[in-house]
Amino acid sequence: MRVILALRLVGYALLVVVLLATMIITDYTFSQRALWLAAFSAFALAFHVGASAPAGSRWRRLGALAVETPAMLAMAAILPCNFGALSLVVVASQAALAMSARYASAWIVVQTALLGAFLCRAMPIDDCVASLIALLGFQSFGAAAVYVARREADARQALAYANAELRATRSLLAETSRAHERTRIARELHDVVGHDLTALGLQLEIATHVAGDKVPEHVAKARDVNARLLRNVREVVGALRASEATDLGDALRTLVDDLPGLTVHLAMPEPLVIDDARRAHCVLRCVQEIVTNTLRHAGASNLWITIEQTAEQIAVDARDDGRGAAQVAAGHGLAGMRARLEELGGYLTIASAPSFAVTAQLPRGARS
Repeated sequence: MRVILALRLVGYALLVVVLLATMIITDYTFSQRALWLAAFSAFALAFHVGASAPAGSRWRRLGALAVETPAMLAMAAILPCNFGALSLVVVASQAALAMSARYASAWIVVQTALLGAFLCRAMPIDDCVASLIALLGFQSFGAAAVYVARREADARQALAYANAELRATRSLLAETSRAHERTRIARELHDVVGHDLTALGLQLEIATHVAGDKVPEHVAKARDVNARLLRNVREVVGALRASEATDLGDALRTLVDDLPGLTVHLAMPEPLVIDDARRAHCVLRCVQEIVTNTLRHAGASNLWITIEQTAEQIAVDARDDGRGAAQVAAGHGLAGMRARLEELGGYLTIASAPSFAVTAQLPRGARS
């Protein structure tokens, strides 16, 4: 996520500022500088571990916070200067990424109060209070900016996915409309043209029995033409009805294209023709649910989806490179996917370690 990357870069820059600003002060002894550098190193390492965590790695960020705050307080206790206190802003931004607004606010207030215990020993009380108020303001501003950026990023991601889903549905609807139109044309050809040609054949058959010596030869030729026309009409009707199958390729490519923060590697037959509209819709919704769950829960950068079709079944296999889970808690989306597959005679299997993997299989026809 771009917000996380920007915060990480700003945090690195602020750490460099704190380090340089503290080291140029000449009033400190060598031992003080060495101890402060040790605490600063622990703080910087914890910040890097938390800031570089993948999106959604909440526990890793919380663990980093548990090291950052004590390290920052140790820095303030060893060298109680205002420059080191600026590290509070870094901690506040990380707390806003890992916690709700209520808990992040409490964290900010507590760490500022603890810092005040060290600052107020090294400066007049009025200066100390003023510094703490200013630091509270800086931290609040940083945390608020993070929350606003997070909401904007989440809204942008939801909008991008909703737009992709809308385009996929539109593509599927257009394909369904074409199939219905082909069916209507086939029905009209069969009911109107086929009926008229059959009637013509009957009339010519009657004429062969009532006409003169020369007429039957020509009537027989007309009957052959009539038979050929009927055969051609039946071939056209058969071709149109055979083309009722739905090609899902465009709809699926539209669904997985240009998703924020996730690259989908889609492998499938070209064209992906499924001769049953219900099964085509089921495959589309399964892929949609897989992509949705990966975006929301997996914290993955890549998702691989493979669709295979044989004479007996259609299989959808998906795996990602995100974090797994000890167990899968099936929500409404997964439950709906499983119910849709089972209704058509298929089944769903889910593995959650080391990363999520989903397999959906669907028979081409109804099971006996």
